[in-house]
Amino acid sequence: MEEEAQLAQTLPLDFAVHNIQPGDWVLVREWKEAPLVAKWRGPFQVLLTTETAVKTAEHGWTHHTRVKVSEAPEIWTSQLEEKDGKPRLTLCRSGLEQ
Repeated sequence: MEEEAQLAQTLPLDFAVHNIQPGDWVLVREWKEAPLVAKWRGPFQVLLTTETAVKTAEHGWTHHTRVKVSEAPEIWTSQLEEKDGKPRLTLCRSGLEQ
């Protein structure tokens, strides 16, 4: 019986089938497809990887075929200034610094 159990187990891969690393940003594909609804959610930052899966805080472990690499999200900042006695709001955007 022990030999049968050993035959049923698969050996781990010796190589990764994706090039995603911890710290990368990815989009995760939705399971349900509906018309006029976004198929990809994110971006989410990758926390851990295995040979065939990636882990994000929001989605847990996801198979590599359900994710794609994305750019880091933009960060918006605002500054409230007063010019000639009138308030002025300035918005600036920048990418995340890694």
